[in-house]
Amino acid sequence: MKQLIISLVLLWIIAGLSSVQANTSTTITVKPGANTLQEAINKAATLSGDVVIELLSGDYRTNKGYVVSGSNWNSLLITARQGHQASLTGDVIVPKNRVKTITDPQLLKRLPREAHGKAVAVDCRGLVDSLSNIRPSGFGRKSLPSWSELMVDGKPLTIARWPNDSMQLIGKIEVSGGPKDKEAGRLPVFHYSGNRPQRWADVSNMWIGGYFGHGYADDLISVKSIHTADSTIHAGMFTTYQFFTGADFRRWYAANLIEELDREGEFVIDPTRLTFYFLPRQKKIKQLRLTVLESPIIAIEHCQNVTLRGLTIENSRGIGVYMDNTRHVLVEQCTLRNLGNVAVCIGKGTDSPLNATLRPHAMEAGGQLTGRMVGDMMGRIYEDTMLDREAGDFNGVKDCYIYQVGAGGVSLGGGNRATLTPSHNFVENCRISNYNRIERSYRPAVWMDGVGNRVSGCSIFNAPSMAILFHGNNHLIERCDITHVCQEVDDQGAIYYGRDPSERGHVIRYNYFHLLSPRHRVTATYHDDGACGSEVYGNIYYRAGSLPVLIGGGMDNHYHGNLFIDSPVAIHVDNRLQNWAANMVAKGGIYEKRLNAVRYNQPPYSTAYPELARYWEDNPPLPKRNLIEGNLFYRIPTVLRGSYKWCDWQNNWTTTSDPGLVDAEDPLKGFTPNARIYDMLPEVRQIPFDKIGSTLPARE
Repeated sequence: MKQLIISLVLLWIIAGLSSVQANTSTTITVKPGANTLQEAINKAATLSGDVVIELLSGDYRTNKGYVVSGSNWNSLLITARQGHQASLTGDVIVPKNRVKTITDPQLLKRLPREAHGKAVAVDCRGLVDSLSNIRPSGFGRKSLPSWSELMVDGKPLTIARWPNDSMQLIGKIEVSGGPKDKEAGRLPVFHYSGNRPQRWADVSNMWIGGYFGHGYADDLISVKSIHTADSTIHAGMFTTYQFFTGADFRRWYAANLIEELDREGEFVIDPTRLTFYFLPRQKKIKQLRLTVLESPIIAIEHCQNVTLRGLTIENSRGIGVYMDNTRHVLVEQCTLRNLGNVAVCIGKGTDSPLNATLRPHAMEAGGQLTGRMVGDMMGRIYEDTMLDREAGDFNGVKDCYIYQVGAGGVSLGGGNRATLTPSHNFVENCRISNYNRIERSYRPAVWMDGVGNRVSGCSIFNAPSMAILFHGNNHLIERCDITHVCQEVDDQGAIYYGRDPSERGHVIRYNYFHLLSPRHRVTATYHDDGACGSEVYGNIYYRAGSLPVLIGGGMDNHYHGNLFIDSPVAIHVDNRLQNWAANMVAKGGIYEKRLNAVRYNQPPYSTAYPELARYWEDNPPLPKRNLIEGNLFYRIPTVLRGSYKWCDWQNNWTTTSDPGLVDAEDPLKGFTPNARIYDMLPEVRQIPFDKIGSTLPARE
């Protein structure tokens, strides 16, 4: 935008920052140095007009986090000067002379022979007062800052583990750690197979991770002791649920043992000695950083018209960018990486006393609204579906790279469920990958809650768990390329929601789900436990898990114009509310509570969703009005698993003959101009094959 620049110019230099001001536009130039960026932000808050804080190349290191709040400005832009690279970081530099080859005889006895002469120790004494140790993490636990980590040449290390690329089956269980055991204080005990643990000489800071009970619920807990005489592992704390056997996904792995430091890029932490041990990826280390900051690197609160552009936000234990009570705040063309928690959090989290975790159920907890954290927000929303996280509106994340983060990509709140007022918050054209480094399940690339939020044109890939998880109403998910997610889990979906029949009005369109694992129960679009009222159209499901679509007992879901290609099953529909899940729809059950909370039979819900107003008079346990029409089923042995009486099946095309794909191994290339499918299913012409996924080039 062209701006009239009045000739009056004010020039100042304060503590290493300079600025040039006109009455309509001000530019403040900042170079790296103690506090200069925060000083510039504080100065900007006193100015009117459009303010630009321009960063010169370098690291803008903070031990408190930068805070943007309150404003007189018309707009504020914080950006790197053109041609410069600016990094906002929460680390400390570790001198390279701190890296010493391990020579301690006692450690060498434990270290794998192939690591002798290669593994190194980094003594952090004098750099920090303490190291944050590994902590419990997983499904149902608080989402918190990560433990201390080393970033070596721009990449995080991973905890040494055994097995490296798999997990061990849980053996016979002596103490499950179930409700009665928790009441009595009996910690879990289970048997292992093989003799690998015999080589572990010191388990004082050993941890075990895995899927101990349910395949959607990972956990990481400490170990009290190992008894090799009877091949048992004695846990040091309770897991989220309890230990079970009898399913292939019920497995465990060992972590943080010197004896298992056998792969380049692995580390072991010893907080008592303030020391890391690790196996370098290459002989010469160019850069070593230690993450220290727990607070968000930058928090933007109670203000509007703020843009972060062209910045790298990295190397911290906590959140990258945090917002609450903001309007028109945008994170644009940024790289967010090597963070211990979520990359971006839009809206407050919640916090409760630590001893409330896991009671009465891991996802049935949650405390009071708390700024600058995620905490136990998932549990709070499970209990209080009307929670307003004070996220504000028209905020977004656009054209960003998000990768190697600890506990999900973007936590996106906004909108008011009581009034169905949308927030219009969004994530657009981002590449989000490797986003579960610390907390592995129920920490999606994008979490949405509230009303009227959007995820558009993103590429989401490489994760053990979900891509998008949402609660609330009237969300839009469109043109996303989703692949290689849900790689560890059982009974999860790439896109997932459920257990609340009032959460309606969602549109899921023109997404590409491909190469999802069929090993366990993995779904592309998962309407769990009676979920209702979504419109799903124009999506491409190619080798999209064992159950590309799962409608778990709900109603009023509409699937049309979708392409199902090369999967064992296309759509699963069941009537769970008539059998094993009947308690959900029973009088006084969870559905009644959630429907009453939104006043389902009064405006605005009764007018927005007319079917919902008659929910209890409409035989709710019976699935109905799930309209499946105009879809392609190509090379699908079983198009429907369930009963046709639970859905309306119309004008679908099932075939083993080529429908006219340009490349059957790459359906995103679309169809030939004269493809037969256009005659059979005209709606398919509307799929924007060339606009699916992020336009950003791969560089992670």
